[in-house]
Amino acid sequence: MANDIRHLKVTISGTGFAGDFTARAFGMIPHKNGVSIELAGVTSGHLGNAERFAKKHGVTKAYDSHAAMLEAEWPDIDCIACANHAHAQYVMEAAEAGVKVIVLEKPPLIWPGYPEGRAADAATRKEESMALLQEALECVEANGSRLLYAENFVYLDGISAVAELLRASVARGMGKVLLQQGVCAHQGSHAPDYDAPEKSGGGSLFNKACHPLGSALYLKQVEGILREGKPVRPARVSAIATQVLKQQPETAGTHFRVMQNVDDYARLTVEFTDGSIAELQGYDLSISGIRNRFSVIADFGQYDIRINPNDENELFLPDAAAAEDFVLREKLPTAQGTSFPRPRQFHAHGYVNEMSDAVDCALDPARRPHSGPLLAWDTMAVVMAGYESAEANSAFVELANYCGVDFGEASWPDPAWIAPVLQRG
Repeated sequence: MANDIRHLKVTISGTGFAGDFTARAFGMIPHKNGVSIELAGVTSGHLGNAERFAKKHGVTKAYDSHAAMLEAEWPDIDCIACANHAHAQYVMEAAEAGVKVIVLEKPPLIWPGYPEGRAADAATRKEESMALLQEALECVEANGSRLLYAENFVYLDGISAVAELLRASVARGMGKVLLQQGVCAHQGSHAPDYDAPEKSGGGSLFNKACHPLGSALYLKQVEGILREGKPVRPARVSAIATQVLKQQPETAGTHFRVMQNVDDYARLTVEFTDGSIAELQGYDLSISGIRNRFSVIADFGQYDIRINPNDENELFLPDAAAAEDFVLREKLPTAQGTSFPRPRQFHAHGYVNEMSDAVDCALDPARRPHSGPLLAWDTMAVVMAGYESAEANSAFVELANYCGVDFGEASWPDPAWIAPVLQRG
């Protein structure tokens, strides 16, 4: 049963932070003439949570299972924003139900051995994780669905600006990205499942460094397509993933959530097939709240994106009570003193652009997501090889077995669809 293209039905799995920003973002996307968007269903591991979420966000109905929700609603867009351990199952359920666009939160999935209670070295975890991801992506393709890998760092306005500059530079015979550097950090996730690898899949490398990694992979894809007609892919990776706070005196963790089972600091060095480099960090050691930034050095210039915080807005409060319950900046521990508020955080962090891309894909069967199966695949290969490198004292791990695998154009971003964000004279 096909829905009227002028009325798009959206379903959401998960009622935590990701589910919340997903629901909010759909209400903020740019106006699509003559199109209405219904948040038709939500599901959670606990029906009560789904019912509360539905009431809060105006979702039509709450469900106690993902499969039941798909069968009842026939959504155009299914947003998988639940705990990482359910991602693979839900992707395949959505594809088999004929969903047009599947929005999959990052990271793509977790090592299947974690929920089974198995132990294995990082090389084995990588191989089995990639095999499961291959199964999920083949299921999506076989059923004619499209996967939007919801890496919000790809959808930052600053990343779109870099892509625009790349396109203009390539036309002048330049446009080579040389060095990319990025950070995603705060003082520890509040999600209960984060410190449980059987649910989260890992710590700062898996769940934080993956964000700037997504930007770096995307820009090299775009560069390669513009310059040579095919994406530039990662060739090898060196990494560290460790637990800093767990090894310190108890007082050192006063202002943090101290991880007992997952890494709280990670560093990735990615070398691409063209010899360019990306240096990426993820950590749970930022005492002052979220720290997101990304930098690109190219042959035409340098672009620094200070996502959050930046000094566009500055606030001084002698008393934090004046801020009431406003979120001035994500995970800011106190509003007292000087701070740098981030108004319209969902726009600044790329969530609105991300969901707008999902809507565009649902409306146009020929459209490819900016962040699609190729980005999900290469991200998973890099982070899992990163853990393998960390086990081998940061020795480089080659990626040819995975990132040398050819992906068809349907999985690539299309530079022609990059939304203009820079004003022209």
